[in-house]
Amino acid sequence: MISNSATGTDGNPVDPQTKISKKSYNPSDDVKKLWEKVLIDYVNAYNLQQRPFDEFDQMSLLQRMNQDQQTFAAFVGANFEPADKSWRWKGRKNTARNKIIGILAHVISGMLFPMVYAYNEENKEDELTARVMRILVENHLKKANYEMKFLFMMCSALVNPAVFASVEYIEACQKIKTKKDGKWVIEEAVDELLTGINLDLIPVDQLLLGDFYTFDIQKQPYIVRVRRIAYDQAKAIYGGKFTQDGEDLFNFVRPGEINTAGLGASRDYQTIFNIDFTNADANFVQEITVYYKSEDLQATFVGGIFFGNQEDVFNTNPFKKRRITTSKKGEYITAPVYPFAKTGFEPIDPNGRFAYYKSAAFKEYWDDASQNRMYQLAQDGTYLDVFKPMFLSGVASIDSSVMVPGATIGMPQGASATPYQLGPNLQAALQLMRVNQDDMSLSTQDALQSGVAEKGITATASIKAEQNAKVIMNVFSTMVADLVRQIGELTVDDILLYTTTGEIDASIPENLKVKYKTIRAREKEGGKDITNLIEFSDEMMFPNYTKEKAEEKEWELFTKNGGMDAKSYEYVVNPYKFARSQFNVYVDPQQIISRSLGTDQLRKERAFVMLTNPIVQPYVDMAAVVDKFILQEYTDGDPGEFKAKQQNENQLANAMFGGMPQPNQQIPSPMNPQIAPTTS
Repeated sequence: MISNSATGTDGNPVDPQTKISKKSYNPSDDVKKLWEKVLIDYVNAYNLQQRPFDEFDQMSLLQRMNQDQQTFAAFVGANFEPADKSWRWKGRKNTARNKIIGILAHVISGMLFPMVYAYNEENKEDELTARVMRILVENHLKKANYEMKFLFMMCSALVNPAVFASVEYIEACQKIKTKKDGKWVIEEAVDELLTGINLDLIPVDQLLLGDFYTFDIQKQPYIVRVRRIAYDQAKAIYGGKFTQDGEDLFNFVRPGEINTAGLGASRDYQTIFNIDFTNADANFVQEITVYYKSEDLQATFVGGIFFGNQEDVFNTNPFKKRRITTSKKGEYITAPVYPFAKTGFEPIDPNGRFAYYKSAAFKEYWDDASQNRMYQLAQDGTYLDVFKPMFLSGVASIDSSVMVPGATIGMPQGASATPYQLGPNLQAALQLMRVNQDDMSLSTQDALQSGVAEKGITATASIKAEQNAKVIMNVFSTMVADLVRQIGELTVDDILLYTTTGEIDASIPENLKVKYKTIRAREKEGGKDITNLIEFSDEMMFPNYTKEKAEEKEWELFTKNGGMDAKSYEYVVNPYKFARSQFNVYVDPQQIISRSLGTDQLRKERAFVMLTNPIVQPYVDMAAVVDKFILQEYTDGDPGEFKAKQQNENQLANAMFGGMPQPNQQIPSPMNPQIAPTTS
């Protein structure tokens, strides 16, 4: 059998049941106290996930999540049935799933990146700084595979009681093998794939909230994140980072087993924490991270081993995720912030207290269950009607198993047989199915909006379906916009803390200087592919860097990149002022609606028709209209290559409308529409 295996410091596979270190893990008293605190809070949060709530129809969070996922998956399952009942229909329709997929298809077509606004230290809007931040946010999110993860976040919001996303900066190392002096040597290098701003979708059962009646995730008393990760991945993140008595703490981590008995876990909780490894888990470990925002304390345990500063653990392990703010003295400081964002399909609590939401699958559950029940009855009834069982008379006793399609029974002489007649029952079942389907369309999405064409659909019905879709999308798009805003804010935090900071460049020892990062990002602007080069530099921080020097630098960059025909933009940014700017993130829900329902394209077409109307066109720049609505919309790469050379407004107007108004010529206007333009 070929499988993955954990590897040790020498590069050889590690037996999951053998510890790498020969020493035993003996944490300090402070670490033991911290573990006791984590244990109590973990168990409380764990019990909340198991407790029934009225908001979930007297189900627990995990039961509700499982039920909704089964609805989305059109789950049938396997049930034992006696042979005489095996003919009954066990399948179900995909109606609820199709409705959810239809909404998902609409909302991902309206995917947006966060819009960032910037204000300088004088509280004045700074468009150039905002533009640089927007480029950085979009670039980092694209590197984090935002487009694909957005799809799964939206799917989770539609199916689960909530969707959780995390935005964190991770610095991971990777083991590489190089040949030196004829020998293979194992070295540590930065893992470019794992290092950087990571955007992750967190399953509902892996993020434990401290209070179910605190809606805002940033106001939670504490949050516990539990995840199962590969041993080698955990080693890349935690290996060599923390030591105890000269020993790398990761050497105490045992693949495939979470062993916390040494930290005082009682037998009552061993089913939660002490999980013996199986063949499937032999190369995995459990990571538990608890966040206490009010105490600015973050504690991580991997395989029961504490990974953090060992001295004064309660005061030397602050949040890694931080946000730049100002103190009461007006000084710039960083404050802790939970690295999580959340949203859902629809609110479940009208007062905005409950932390979770009503998913589309939850909303569809009873209509879907009723429709599938009627569907099964209709299938069984049709089967019985086609292969009719026989009702017998003149026989002493008949077993109930005779009620099987096509069954025949030997009878004595003189007995009579009457075939089964279905009657009107089948029509009643089909009618109820249609009612259930209409109810599902009203609560989520009409079949028309899913692209399903039906006979006899009138224009009025189509308009009504579109209006219903807007109502549903209005609520959901507001939820989506809030999630994208939260992700944008968390991304801005990491950009300010990790992108604007410099490192000592010791490549030339006699000329030590601070080296800042340079970011290269591609985007599409005005239909044109643009390359942006953002360079953080401390040269503008020097007192002798005057305004005149800044203007000279700006003109130099403008000329260097091709002036007005530039296909690349270069930005030199003062990291000090950039980090101290105030950034606001906003996402317009109406943009999501217009994109998802396709009304944005319709609006563009209407605008183009109006601007090219003979009555309006003398008042507008037709070259700009064509450039925006035609060249940018229907070309790929550089729209400028399709523009006519030495083209002016008169030439463009002659080509499209037969000429521009001449001097002293009457110009048509909306107030005098009967005057038509004349040809010169």
